Amino acid sequence: MIFTSFEFVFFFLLVWGIRSRFTNFSAEKWFLLLASYLFYMSWSASYVVLILGASLMDYGVGRLLGVIEGPGRRKALLAVSLVLNLGLLCFFKYTNFLAANLSVMCGVFGLHVAPHYYSIVLPVGISFFTFQSMSYTIDVYRRKLQPCLSMRDFLLFVAFFPQLESGPIVRASYFLPQLLQRARATLQEIESGLAQIALGAVKKMVLSDRISPHVDMIFADPARFDALSLLLGAVGYAIQIYCDFSGYTDMAIGCARILGFRFVENFQMPYSSVNITEFWHRWHISLSTWLRDYLYIPLGGNRRGTVRTYVNLMITMVLGGLWHGAGWNFIIWGGLHGVGLVAHKLWSSRSSAAPPAGRNFPAEIISRLLTLGLVVGGWIFFRTRSMHDALDFLGRILTWNTAGTRFFSPQILTVAAAVVLVHVMVPKDYNWSLEIPRHKVPVRILAYAVLTVLLALFAVTEGAPFIYFQF
Repeated sequence: MIFTSFEFVFFFLLVWGIRSRFTNFSAEKWFLLLASYLFYMSWSASYVVLILGASLMDYGVGRLLGVIEGPGRRKALLAVSLVLNLGLLCFFKYTNFLAANLSVMCGVFGLHVAPHYYSIVLPVGISFFTFQSMSYTIDVYRRKLQPCLSMRDFLLFVAFFPQLESGPIVRASYFLPQLLQRARATLQEIESGLAQIALGAVKKMVLSDRISPHVDMIFADPARFDALSLLLGAVGYAIQIYCDFSGYTDMAIGCARILGFRFVENFQMPYSSVNITEFWHRWHISLSTWLRDYLYIPLGGNRRGTVRTYVNLMITMVLGGLWHGAGWNFIIWGGLHGVGLVAHKLWSSRSSAAPPAGRNFPAEIISRLLTLGLVVGGWIFFRTRSMHDALDFLGRILTWNTAGTRFFSPQILTVAAAVVLVHVMVPKDYNWSLEIPRHKVPVRILAYAVLTVLLALFAVTEGAPFIYFQF
């Protein structure tokens, strides 16, 4: 049951309508919890036990952390939470990857060990709800957050259905206080939520899904195409994954807003970034801030000297890449972004401390192009099925290999032009869903009419699943 299906529209309207009939806030939250578990069970009925068990475990750890004072015992409790959460994640996501690499390592030492692969189905959203739940126990351990006393509220925090499958990763410190007092969305908030859902649907169904078949065809057999076609495919995937993932989070945020809850924004015009550091301030913001607060800073951040700062950045980005998937492609992708962040920090530290008198447009354009080059090149490793395909794909572009089929896609060019135009002309922090309801009625009617026409005429009805479901 994905956001763009009629089943979800019916489910959401039903939840919204029934919820509005409750007069008791406690019963209302039990209903939302039940609806969230039913939503998750539409993907996998058996794995609902997994999310329930993990949530109960972290709820219990949080309660104990609130009453135990001994540092050693508190560390042991936190370790229980981290080991069990990361253990679940590793088992479901990395078992076969580790088995394959262990076999290769044995071969290096002359031992021939055939890897045994397990038939493991990855639970939907496991990367998101484990990180979300872990952040709670870490914050309680750090005494930055009081333990949640209501088991129901904590279970709802972990399983709340709008963000359950692909985020954004919501912090307990941000969401749990919203469960203390009943909230009802105002008419303006409902309009804003509907606007954000419509914008997300356009990104997903009109832009991402429209170019998906062409991008998939190019990446399915890179050796078949010439350099220009491969470059078109790489640009197409950069647009596809942005519109797909930001479209999902737009719809998640919009659904939550209609129900009276607030989520943080997860994307803010990332492709308009001047450097790779800014890119990670604008791309998948909930993950990048999670990695910063719960990995980079605990490693020492930038407090232990220049070399250690660079090492910490590399560790954080490599593990961030591995979080996305069990494969060397994802590790290389994270490593490339780590190298980019290190290079930017090194360049910034050696440049003049005094700010320039005015904007240096040539330098800014070069910086933007270098950033886009790194991002698009990184997406090649992220999307291809193997390291061989990734290196061949990138090598054919860099050497401008003209051998192979020339494929031209007006759809990719049109969608890319539209996304670039928005990134160039619209302020970076502009929030369409909040700004549209503030305009006068004729402007709002025109905006909603345009969104409706785009969906009616160009939406792909048989769209692909959201890309981040696999992570």
